[in-house]
Amino acid sequence: MKLWIDLETTGLKPFEGDQILEVGWFIADGLEMQTSPQSRLVTPTRATWDLINNDPFITTMHTNNGLLEDLSTKDTLMIEDIEDLILFDLELLEVDKPILAGSSVHFDRDFIRTWMPRLDKKLSHRHFDVSVLKMFFDSQGYESVGEKEHDTAHRAISDIKDSFYLYNRYATVLSELTIGVH
Repeated sequence: MKLWIDLETTGLKPFEGDQILEVGWFIADGLEMQTSPQSRLVTPTRATWDLINNDPFITTMHTNNGLLEDLSTKDTLMIEDIEDLILFDLELLEVDKPILAGSSVHFDRDFIRTWMPRLDKKLSHRHFDVSVLKMFFDSQGYESVGEKEHDTAHRAISDIKDSFYLYNRYATVLSELTIGVH
């Protein structure tokens, strides 16, 4: 089983203090979702707002995508509570050592390692990175398969669903290519 996850953050360096702003996730077995996609906003601290306000790129991106407004006006949870929700989903499905899946998921893993250590310990050491599939299929002349229907929203739930649907498109192409090979 795979834990599909996407994070929105205050920057790129969790080991230097950057923080998670939003988490989107679901669990899937192959091409089938086992849980519904969920998204939760992380309760921002004063340090979180300082990190956001000190980086014009992050401020602009998360203003344009509505994340900063949502952090100010919608319900939020502490990162530990979000970690508990994910762990509960894994426990409910009796998933041991799920593979972390998504796009450029090594980025997310570094943040998980820093901010959600209990989840990190539960995960397999393996990653399933859809961006690697995209690079492979593009290099083989299948660029159109990986074209997005819309620009990246830089919101956790839409980005993780986009990664999963892209994975499904690649699986379909692969199955079509192998029909008649046997």
